[in-house]
Amino acid sequence: MTTVTGVAAGGGLLVTEVFSAIQGEGAHVGCRQVFLRLTGCNIRCSYCDTPESLEARALPARLERTPGHRDFAVEPSPLTQERVVDAVTALYRALPHQAVSVTGGEPLMQWRRLAAVLEALHARGCRVALETNGMYVEGLRALIDWVDEVAMDVKLHSVDTQAVPLSVHRRFLEIARGRDVFVKMVIGTDTDAAELEAAVRMVAETAPAITVYLQPVTPFGAVLATPSPERVLDLQARALRWHRDVRVVPQTHRLIGQM
Repeated sequence: MTTVTGVAAGGGLLVTEVFSAIQGEGAHVGCRQVFLRLTGCNIRCSYCDTPESLEARALPARLERTPGHRDFAVEPSPLTQERVVDAVTALYRALPHQAVSVTGGEPLMQWRRLAAVLEALHARGCRVALETNGMYVEGLRALIDWVDEVAMDVKLHSVDTQAVPLSVHRRFLEIARGRDVFVKMVIGTDTDAAELEAAVRMVAETAPAITVYLQPVTPFGAVLATPSPERVLDLQARALRWHRDVRVVPQTHRLIGQM
């Protein structure tokens, strides 16, 4: 068994793709990042725009050769940890990137095998940003030493129908708040205002210094409409009653044709 900077690397990662693009959500909108998209997710949000990454199965991985050129090489997945680290750092070093965005699917589904990758990326000088649905508490606890940023979703049942307990999100945020962290909540035409307020109040109580981003849903698949401007303003006003820093940012990468 080989090791990556001292961590046993005994298996592969299910990877959908590795590529360089512009971050379109949350706190780092407009920044250039390397995206490491892992395969598999534990929930099924109605608005998910990466359906190819939902099922935890061994599909071919697309690895970009040149940042932003979409000149993908296709390799069998799962990939070894060493191969993932090499593919990510080759792009990261080719031009200045703000961070490596580890996303999915839900990347913490593979947290045991991801540990060696994050440790190695840190050893190579990469800043690591984790994009997560905020549910794998023990996974985050195990990896937090190699995570610089956490982009954490708080799921609203009235929007995504997944009934994620707010108590789970609270425990996750308690671990994440020691890092550069922000919370994202997708809002839709049927968002329950009381549910939104309860979620924002939880954030205010748990991590009062962080920013909450309300993201109007982008029509995709079964989701056909986005909330009206008046509805967005009302939901933000309700959230601001509980938390001082609540911002509205749509999926800007969809507006400019980025992946």
